[in-house]
Amino acid sequence: NNNCYEAYLMHWKQKITNFCKWRQQNEKKTATDEKKEEQTTTSSSSEAIAVDIDSIRHLLAVEAVAQFFLETIPNQSGTITVASNSNVSPTEQLYQLPQFLQQTHGVAVWALSSQPGHSVLYHIDYAELLRYEYNVTVPPLWAGTIQCSALWNEQAQANKGRFMKGGEFCVNTRGLDHYAEHGYKGTLSGDVSGGWKRIDVTSIYGVHLDEATEWVTIPYAFNRGIVHRGDLPHLSAPVEHIEECSSQVSRVIVGFNVFGHDVGELVSKAPEHSRAFRRKVKLYRATMTNGNNASKDPTKDNQSNLSKGGMYISQIRKNKALTKLLVLAKREKVKEELRRNQEQLSYRIWQRLLQHQRSDSKPLTVSDIVEEFGRADAWPNLNDVHVHLHHVISSVKGREDLHPTRCFHDDTKGIAGVSGARYMLVPLLDEHERGGMIPLSTQLVLVLSNQELPTLKIAR
Repeated sequence: NNNCYEAYLMHWKQKITNFCKWRQQNEKKTATDEKKEEQTTTSSSSEAIAVDIDSIRHLLAVEAVAQFFLETIPNQSGTITVASNSNVSPTEQLYQLPQFLQQTHGVAVWALSSQPGHSVLYHIDYAELLRYEYNVTVPPLWAGTIQCSALWNEQAQANKGRFMKGGEFCVNTRGLDHYAEHGYKGTLSGDVSGGWKRIDVTSIYGVHLDEATEWVTIPYAFNRGIVHRGDLPHLSAPVEHIEECSSQVSRVIVGFNVFGHDVGELVSKAPEHSRAFRRKVKLYRATMTNGNNASKDPTKDNQSNLSKGGMYISQIRKNKALTKLLVLAKREKVKEELRRNQEQLSYRIWQRLLQHQRSDSKPLTVSDIVEEFGRADAWPNLNDVHVHLHHVISSVKGREDLHPTRCFHDDTKGIAGVSGARYMLVPLLDEHERGGMIPLSTQLVLVLSNQELPTLKIAR
């Protein structure tokens, strides 16, 4: 939709403009005593700026995905290399745009900066959090890389920027069969490069395919984009030398993993390399590390009772980061459980009100609901139901104060008599009762959402 895209583009440009203005102002500021006195205000401003930068980073990622996967790859020609046993012709596109849009749930985006001595060992991409939580390895549909630094492996192209030796992107087109022989970082074969051997790329231009090993070596070149099937093992060769290299010069790439609808929703909760992802991985790794070291605890004699991978309370107490993560995880679990229980209670209350609506008897009161759903030995007790019902109807002063989701309910099954009707929950209150906790004696009335609110006042 061109209109949506144009609106998004304007929003993105405005965000970038605001960011640049902030950066300019920030560079002009100097440390003063007044700043120290305003530490609290500065801290709050920094948090707001951090949020804004996160927003800008997200917008940049969206823009990169749109340009790369939706425009460049489907529409522009490039070098396509295929395995010897593949049915795909080298002249065909990697994918068609409708196919991509139909199969894709979302795209994980990250960046990696490397200097001489750095490399990425042989591996396949996969939904990492899924493997931590379920021990299942699911590769992405497609994986991609954009080479962002003004660096070139080819000597002939290096006059456009700096010459770099090493740092090539290498991928094996045999896929999972090849990975089964070598394993993650070569743990099965003992070769961390998975059989890849460096070739001289300084005198050639473009990709190089070793037909014997089916290794494809792609020299680093500024603004070069690479997309491959998600289950292909790959690596980034060691960066050996960058011309006139300083701490400010790095080989930078932006990486992409395109996940399908089978695992996309799970991945989106903590995308690879995001803050949420790093926090969860830190927790899992800390747990496994402490579990492996559990047998070294000198305070316990009965080691046979400790299951493999277990932890001692003393170990958790010593690990402040792990303790904090566990507390946060527990808090989130309790919040999620309470939210589900509240949703179930709301649903049960609505079902009861709809059933009563069909009869001609007098309206139910708050007390009727509280006594029916309150429990003596578990959540929700009588007070819990009373407070929950108070929040559902929000001590209404008028239609404008009604909560848009809590105070309306669609009777999809026609329990009250009309299938698909939308009802609004209205308390019949005296003027002097408005504002506090809703009284137990208050009558509750269901009104069709297109009807006028009742003006009845109850005499006390």
